[in-house]
Amino acid sequence: MALNFLRRQQSTDEPQPLGGRYHVLSRLGGGGFGQTFLAEDLHLPGHPRCVVKQLKPQVSDSASLQTARRLFDTEAQVLYQLGSHDQIPRLLAHFEQSQEFYLAQELVEGRLLSQELQSNQPWSEAQVVALLQDLLTVLAFVHQQNVIHRDIKPANLIRRQRDRRIVLIDFGAVKQVSTQLADTRTHQTNLTISIGTQGYMPNEQLGGNPRFSSDLYAVGKVAIQALTGVHPRHLQEDPQTGEVVWRDRAPDTTPELADFLDRLIRYDFRARYATAVEALEALEALPEELREASTTVVWPSVPAQAIPGLEGPLATEGTTVDAGSVGSTLVPEAGLAGSWTPQKSSQTGPTVPMMVTGSSQSASRGTPLALQPITWVAAALLLGATAWGAWSLLGDRPQSLEASVQASQSPEASPPETAASPAPTASPTPSSAPSPSPSASPSPAAATASPTGASPAPAAQPATPAGTPANSGPQAAQVLASAQKLQEAERYPEALSAFDQAIALQEGSAEAHQGRCFALNKLGRFDEALSACNRAIALNSNYPEAHWSRGFALDATGRHGEALAAYDQAIALNPNYSEAWSNRGAALLMLKRDAEALAAFDRATELNPQLAEAWNNRGATLWNLGRYEEALASVNRALEIRPDYSDARSLQQQMRARIGG
Repeated sequence: MALNFLRRQQSTDEPQPLGGRYHVLSRLGGGGFGQTFLAEDLHLPGHPRCVVKQLKPQVSDSASLQTARRLFDTEAQVLYQLGSHDQIPRLLAHFEQSQEFYLAQELVEGRLLSQELQSNQPWSEAQVVALLQDLLTVLAFVHQQNVIHRDIKPANLIRRQRDRRIVLIDFGAVKQVSTQLADTRTHQTNLTISIGTQGYMPNEQLGGNPRFSSDLYAVGKVAIQALTGVHPRHLQEDPQTGEVVWRDRAPDTTPELADFLDRLIRYDFRARYATAVEALEALEALPEELREASTTVVWPSVPAQAIPGLEGPLATEGTTVDAGSVGSTLVPEAGLAGSWTPQKSSQTGPTVPMMVTGSSQSASRGTPLALQPITWVAAALLLGATAWGAWSLLGDRPQSLEASVQASQSPEASPPETAASPAPTASPTPSSAPSPSPSASPSPAAATASPTGASPAPAAQPATPAGTPANSGPQAAQVLASAQKLQEAERYPEALSAFDQAIALQEGSAEAHQGRCFALNKLGRFDEALSACNRAIALNSNYPEAHWSRGFALDATGRHGEALAAYDQAIALNPNYSEAWSNRGAALLMLKRDAEALAAFDRATELNPQLAEAWNNRGATLWNLGRYEEALASVNRALEIRPDYSDARSLQQQMRARIGG
């Protein structure tokens, strides 16, 4: 085994960069599992700073080292996928040097939430709800990757300086690899080392059997700490039930919020929300005045303090298993090829494969359908290439989808888009509820071939999606091809019937279920569309178009938090999926999270500069943020791309009237 890194540093006048690339600037922290360093990347212009984490596997034989190497590589792949979310630090690289393992990860500038809570001053309910919204949204993405964080606490949450969003840190291979390696050496089949922090960790996790709801327990404890100003270790438990007693510390709490927090921290994991997605949906059902107040919270400025994305070295609260470690748990599908032997779990129900590789991803997706537009009210939500719809300056925010979505009564028809009339008020909002307008954008074939089409598809012939038997008969393939042609011709009722026939011939075709989902979305039958998308995903969990279409159906039924998680899943599978980024922005816009929506639209237009709907929605978002000149410029860009874009034309006229342009 090689010498310790610091000893190597001390014995060399000019230390060599780690991995030939990362020059160490200082040591940030460390413990039994490894050490963390602040470094600069010598291969990039300007030598940007990052965090390098060193893992020191406690092994003495080649077989154990090989096991550690395999576990480390598998965990690193998980980190790459998690880092596709904007509120999780990106893994930049992983490598081995002298039989020691290293991770290079994004450096986050901001302030630990534990520092915000040091004053023990209770937060307002609006602040707590805003924190919950932020944290549950990113955790919903984590859970959809089949990952349990296991160490959510204020010291692992950063208030990012640039936008004051919460960033979830302390993911990584270090503790996971070390504990798995310990199990391998001792021939145990279940983790015996509890990863987590006392006060934020429920009993089932203490027993080595964490669940998704274990993370929710920790979220509840963090929220109650903020609401009461009392650290969890100072809260009592009911001796009869084991439930945490906290309401006496905040007796004026809104009953609905108190009930929500109680369910997060139930002693029995079965009484909690099952996943973050379910909790997020319940959060959105809180009283409207409380949710409205949470959207207007102004957080204090955050100093530009560098905080490593792999751990929180400044953390002083609680006791973790190892001060310099990180913890995340996979719940992989049993028998998943290329995975390590998973820990035993008593969770029931199907799990989805965790790891995605480029080859399997493209093979499973095949050639995606060129999804086409549906016109809605509020913002341009893409089901292919265009919008839900007509913005106007008639009020402050978009009206709810539930009140505005109308199903197309005649899918073959091409009803005109509805343009709103200008009105002298402050910010763009929808004015009418037009029916779906399938002819308002290019045909599927044209969309696929042009920059404004659906997500990138392989140029070769369609591959067989995962979940489709390789020996499927020619009749099923012919029916599926016929269904796709009907869909391209916008003959959705006939296409739906054909997809149903294809499924009857070959039930395991993920592509047929996805096509059925698309057709049902076009026909405004969103609950059925959701079921069809769910089936497609059950057959092939690595199908980004299915997750995207599922998000559309969720948005259409007003479940914007769940839709956001679905779009995040699509983006995790295909980070360059411009339409998914655009829909993510639209969902955030409906959730009144304008700054995040703007970032999503910026990413969509960066990936596809010809995406007119993203430029138009970006303009509406900028208007909400008070950046009026930029808003008009963005809408102008949408019209340069599509001069016949009536929604953008209407919005442009209203903006010009307001700012005198």
